[in-house]
Amino acid sequence: MNPMEVERMLARHREWLAKRPRGARLNLSLADLQGYDFSGADLRAAKLSGANLSRAVLADVNLSEADLFAANLERADLSRADLSKADLRGASLRGSQLAGARLLGVDFRGGALMQASEDGVGFGAPNADGKKPKANTSGADLSEANLRGSNLTGSNMTGVNLSGANLSKANMSKVMLRKANLAGANLSGASLRGADLSLALIEGANFEGADLKGAVLEDVDIETANFAGAEMFVDVESFGSSVASILQDHERWIKSDGQEGTRADLSGVAMERIDLSGKDLSGANLKGAKLSGAKLSNATLVMTDLSEADLSGANLAGALMNGVNLARAIMQKTVLHRASLGQVPLRGPDGKPIGRYWSASLAAADCTEADFSEAVLKGANLIDARLTRARLRNANLSEAKLANADMTEADTTGAILPVVE
Repeated sequence: MNPMEVERMLARHREWLAKRPRGARLNLSLADLQGYDFSGADLRAAKLSGANLSRAVLADVNLSEADLFAANLERADLSRADLSKADLRGASLRGSQLAGARLLGVDFRGGALMQASEDGVGFGAPNADGKKPKANTSGADLSEANLRGSNLTGSNMTGVNLSGANLSKANMSKVMLRKANLAGANLSGASLRGADLSLALIEGANFEGADLKGAVLEDVDIETANFAGAEMFVDVESFGSSVASILQDHERWIKSDGQEGTRADLSGVAMERIDLSGKDLSGANLKGAKLSGAKLSNATLVMTDLSEADLSGANLAGALMNGVNLARAIMQKTVLHRASLGQVPLRGPDGKPIGRYWSASLAAADCTEADFSEAVLKGANLIDARLTRARLRNANLSEAKLANADMTEADTTGAILPVVE
């Protein structure tokens, strides 16, 4: 468009904002404005849907409540721009500069790509999968941006720089945040259900009270961020019908004393952060299962085979685990507060006790920094177990086998230890 024509339209828009009779709302929908310099312009409530604003200069511009539906803002400079409550559905912001931008209440939901045609305004074709394209901010710089309460559902924010950004109470369900920089970002109270944060940098980020159910946190160092009160566990149904069916059959097997259903065999199955709290998995085969970060608090795991399983960071507080097999299991920072890992009395064919017991085994298990405070480990096999910096305060370790166990810096305050003869 002719720059002079645009300037005349901007002047009339200023009159419209001032509610003067000769004013007219700026309407540049579908206009080709690539590379245009809007420095100092007031674009509040402007109609820019489908406009080509690629590489445009919009730094410090007020775009609050502007209609930017399906606009092309690729590589545009939006530094410190005010986009509060703007409609950015289906917009593309690939490589744009948004450092310090204000995006309070902005709508990033998916939208059809509008385009000009001889027949007037049309809509872009769906993606190959038949779905309408989502907002794309991949590679954008959103550092220090204010996105509090924003709707970012389904957006592609791969590799986006959100360091120091305010995303508190934002809706980020199913957002692609792979390789994103979230260092120091505030995501308290945000909804991140089903979001992909794999390989993201989250050092110093605040996820307090956030909803992370079903979120992918592969290769993310969660120890560097605050997840206090966050919901990080995944429902059983999220792991597919096969896992859910196996667990249902196992429940029937338990309740019928083996007359119905089938004993669960989930050996080697990946179930990271699954929520199995309160479930009865007694006798199940979970050998080598990947259960890091899983929620198993108050679960029943009597005589369950968890040998070689990865339970790092899992929560087993209050779990009943008598006779459990945890040999060679990875239990780094696992919580077993008040869990019972005691002995199971063995019975003969007639169902009567034979006077022998089956002890829980943690032989050669890596329990570095695990929390066994107030847990019962009576008679447990801890031969060659690594209990470095483990918390064993007030735990019952009477009759436990501790040959060659590494208890360097373990806290055994108040613990009942086996008598050394």
